[in-house]
Amino acid sequence: MADVDATTVRLEIPPRRDHLALVRLMVSGTLSIERQMAERVEDLLLAVTEACANAIQGQQRLGRDDQIQVSIELGVSGGMDSGRDEVVVTIVDHAGGFEPGDLSPLPPATDPGRLRHESGLGLTLMRGHVDEVRFTPTVDGTAVQLVIRT
Repeated sequence: MADVDATTVRLEIPPRRDHLALVRLMVSGTLSIERQMAERVEDLLLAVTEACANAIQGQQRLGRDDQIQVSIELGVSGGMDSGRDEVVVTIVDHAGGFEPGDLSPLPPATDPGRLRHESGLGLTLMRGHVDEVRFTPTVDGTAVQLVIRT
C-alpha cells in the first residue's frame, strides 16, 4: 500500500526480492517530480536497491514476514544554516539489527582473496552513491536512511 502527500511517499513490501522492481519504480517516479535531483536518480536507485536487498535477506534469514517500510521525503531541509534541499529514503526492516562498525572488513577489490567473498559490497555501494548513510537501531531491526542533496 502506498500513500502520497506533499512531501512524503510511503510503501510497504513483503520481504521478497520480486518487490525490488516496485521500490525502484517508486523512487524513480517520485524523483521525477524533483527536477534538480534528476541526475542523482541512478545513484539513489542503486543505494536503495542494496539497502532493500539487505533488509530482505536479513528478514528471510530470521524467517520474518513483517512488511519492510520504504519512505521517500522530498525537499527535506538540510538545516537552518545549510540551505540545501535533500531527498531522504528510509528503509525499515525487522531483521534483528546490526552495527555497521562490527562487520568484518573485506579484502580490497584488487586482492585475489576478494573472489572468495560472494557478497559484502552493499554498504560500500550505498556509501559511494549517496551523500550520507545513517543507521538507526529500531526495536526489532534497523532503519537505514539514504540522503542525496542538491
